[in-house]
Amino acid sequence: MEDRYLSVNGLRLHYLDWGGEGQQAMLLLHGFTTSAHAWDFFAPAFRERYLVLALDQRGHGESQWTGTYTTEDHLLDIAGFVEALRLEDIVLVGHSMGGRNAIMYAVCFPERVARLILVDSRLDNDPAASEALGQLLTIIPDEVGSIDELASKLVKLYPYLSLEMCRHLASHGLRQVPNGRFTPKYDLRMKEQSQRAGYGVSDLWLFFEQITCPTLIVRGVESPILSQQAAERMCQVNPSARLVEIEGATHMPPQENPAAFEQAVRHFLQG
Repeated sequence: MEDRYLSVNGLRLHYLDWGGEGQQAMLLLHGFTTSAHAWDFFAPAFRERYLVLALDQRGHGESQWTGTYTTEDHLLDIAGFVEALRLEDIVLVGHSMGGRNAIMYAVCFPERVARLILVDSRLDNDPAASEALGQLLTIIPDEVGSIDELASKLVKLYPYLSLEMCRHLASHGLRQVPNGRFTPKYDLRMKEQSQRAGYGVSDLWLFFEQITCPTLIVRGVESPILSQQAAERMCQVNPSARLVEIEGATHMPPQENPAAFEQAVRHFLQG
């Protein structure tokens, strides 16, 4: 894996390149508050067959922070990124916020996306999901004394995460500040904006209905963010979609149950 940087519309974006030059592209989009490193345990399994790229979306990880983080902003970033690297026939994988951004890209640039994988991504402002997101963001502090401190909080939030995975996510999700403590490596203004919006999101149902490429919806069986009813409705309104539910997982199936998630993705891509 190599760290790379790219200027898109004047914005400096960071991404991880897992190799596979000349092969079909697989673009991985992380969720809110995480980074491209969230895919570190998943990407190696597909690098032999795909050009695997994991993008730090604006305001996260090593990509530039701007203060503006609408779905349209993310769409322009992804479009510019894909155009700059001349990617085609993409397998587009998005978790949570990354999935919502992937939906918008797949609708606006259908000729570029061969297959779409949405991981625990909600399409509307479901009150229960908004409350769950608010609880998650409240429990994770804006400052901690060590990586292990954050890892211990992640274990409590996501009981299916291994301690190794929690430490990995924490180590890549924090940056040290001058007082010696650590703060999240994402723009906390995003958290403030989400709070002001009541942790709600804009409605994407009409956009999702327009997707024409084969689509896999992945849901953690115990997810508080994407309900089973909403996931099943996604398959009803779009005949291109199929649903897989991952046991032993809540909102982070790729990290909570990596083996089952990898198997589900492989079956979808081979089908």
